[in-house]
Amino acid sequence: MKTALAPLKTIAFVALRQLWERKLLNGIAVGGVTLGVLVLIAMNGIMLGFREKFTSAILKISPHVILFDTELRPQQPLLRRYAGTLVSAHVAHESPTDRQARIKRPYEIVRATRAVADVQAAAPSLSGMALLDFGGKTKSVDLRGIEVDPQDAVTPIHEYMKAGHLRDLETSSDSIALGAGIAEDLGLTIGDTVHAAAPGGRPLDLRVVAIFEAEIPPIDKTRGYTTLRTAQTLLGRPDIINRIEIRLRDSDNAVRVNDALERMFGYDGESWQESNANFLAIFAMQDMVVSFVIGAILLVGGFGILAIQIMIVLQKQRDIAILRSVGLRRADILRIVLLQGVLIALVGGALGDVLGKAAIHYLGQLPVKAEGLVKSDTFLCRESPSFYVWGVVFALVVGVVASLIPAYRGSRVEPVEVLRGQLG
Repeated sequence: MKTALAPLKTIAFVALRQLWERKLLNGIAVGGVTLGVLVLIAMNGIMLGFREKFTSAILKISPHVILFDTELRPQQPLLRRYAGTLVSAHVAHESPTDRQARIKRPYEIVRATRAVADVQAAAPSLSGMALLDFGGKTKSVDLRGIEVDPQDAVTPIHEYMKAGHLRDLETSSDSIALGAGIAEDLGLTIGDTVHAAAPGGRPLDLRVVAIFEAEIPPIDKTRGYTTLRTAQTLLGRPDIINRIEIRLRDSDNAVRVNDALERMFGYDGESWQESNANFLAIFAMQDMVVSFVIGAILLVGGFGILAIQIMIVLQKQRDIAILRSVGLRRADILRIVLLQGVLIALVGGALGDVLGKAAIHYLGQLPVKAEGLVKSDTFLCRESPSFYVWGVVFALVVGVVASLIPAYRGSRVEPVEVLRGQLG
């Protein structure tokens, strides 16, 4: 007749007693788990902070959806439409049109776009490359011609003003607002006049009325804003609008809304996810690398538990034999060793959570001069409750899995053979 399993109180007492007798070895195992959880929380906190900073800045300074002047269903050239008819029997070659690309009836499209339920704001604009010249220095600029109020509703540029006011573009003729990186490279300040020119356009002298800093170097070092009329004159594109920028109530719907607007108006569109696909791919690659690093560290911690538990089981074969001889079953020995692994994992996970929270706090205050995709004076760290939950969960998984082999090995100890060998 099989004996009943030992009470949980007995199992816990024996497990704790064995752990306490090997404080150093078990402390090393706890340290390995703690290190893994600490790295998991710290690295995820840094990655999350960097991603949130970039995404939040991009979603403010850039539109959620852009409609361009490329027609998805362009009409055939006039002669080709009548090829083979009485008008034209055969078209051998037709000279390309010199008509500039544009969005037809842009203000009607803007009004229709604003009526879409998901759309918060829409604004027409003109973009093109211009060359700025000041004090013997020249710099190429991504120039945006805008209507100030509608554009500010789409991309609240006024929130990033470092000097001057965006509204001064409307009150001052031939004026320009520049990114802080451009102003720094050319040595410009508010009130300076910069010479601007573009191929096919009319050169203008523009007065700097505002300097903005979005803390995204690719934007701060390349972008400038002027009024729509000024941009049309400078770029040589009178009465032309080549893009419509749109802000949504929920940026996560950008892909769906972009597809709907393309079907509605017949112009090529681009969501913010498509515009920043390269950067988002970098984040995905970083997440993959971080997962590999964290997994490797947790795996090392698991091997530490495995090695130490096997060593303890081999050293404690006589104690296990005695426990078996006084009535404990194989399942009881299995439960004891597994419980030890769980306790090591829990303690290591809890310590890792505490140290991880402290690491995120201090890393967030550590001064670091960073200019890449985003600009920051400290580590960009964010914490999430899920980090701490997953830290303990991963620690428990590692602890249980690493304890399975030692637990099975200990449960297979035969008391008769061990005690006979001890007596012999």
